Amino acid sequence: MKWWRRFLVHGVFWRQFLHWAVVNVPIWLEPMIIAWWSMFFLLWGPGRRGVMRNLAAIKPRSSPIANFFRVYRVFWNYAWTITDNVRHREQGILPDWEFEGSEHFEELQSRDGGSIILTAHMGSYDLGAQLFAEFSTRKIVMVRAPETDPDTRRYEEAHLDDRVRIGFNTASSDLALDLLGAIQAGEVIAIQGDRVTPGIAAVETALFGKRTLVPAGPFALAMAARAPIYPLFVIRLGRRRYKLLANAPITVTRTSRDRDADIRRGVEQWSRALETAIAAAWFQWFAFEPYFEEAA
Repeated sequence: MKWWRRFLVHGVFWRQFLHWAVVNVPIWLEPMIIAWWSMFFLLWGPGRRGVMRNLAAIKPRSSPIANFFRVYRVFWNYAWTITDNVRHREQGILPDWEFEGSEHFEELQSRDGGSIILTAHMGSYDLGAQLFAEFSTRKIVMVRAPETDPDTRRYEEAHLDDRVRIGFNTASSDLALDLLGAIQAGEVIAIQGDRVTPGIAAVETALFGKRTLVPAGPFALAMAARAPIYPLFVIRLGRRRYKLLANAPITVTRTSRDRDADIRRGVEQWSRALETAIAAAWFQWFAFEPYFEEAA
């Protein structure tokens, strides 16, 4: 691999620099550095344009100029969340948490069998998993897309919490069998359900009145394992303050010969929960690629 690739957007240099800065930069300088670092959105054209297009669907009556400044707010929140995640890893500083829908979260932890957490690219996926590992006796498996840069992938894997296991979302059927076995063993599977990676089966749905796709895997897995899906969202409230929003579980069961129709019913429930969460916290939806087909 060419040496300069480490300095690209997904290169390992930026992960290494973030870890160094969290440990070595005085904490009182943190807000100023993050405010400056968030200006990175001016340099990363594809990411900026992706957020702009998504905002056009979420806020159709808003002007492009207003959405341009909203893009900065998205990047600013993203900078805070990844910093908080690294600070917890390196220094053990756990943010303050509030819970909404705590009865659903308690049900998730107390039920006998395994279950599925379906979430989105909001707040901090990693921090939410670490919170769950901190306060739960259950094992959690995080399913995520592999890093595009091999060095970045190896670096992130080396800094994972030992209580959290990672499964990479690929087209291989081996992962599906592993996840089914994990649920049958009583473990919790966490999946991001707002992005479809190449080679992964998808289901058509609508968000904000526009056609889009969501991964089919979580719903097929829930049906096969007879496990409930819990929509959970991590939302940043302020400096090292987060809210865990838990929704009522989604049950995907085989009710007829039309398996796809049963899956679509589960997808529709997830889509409504996802749309509500994004509408309330659009500034924390870290979708840097065009999400809606009409907007792409």
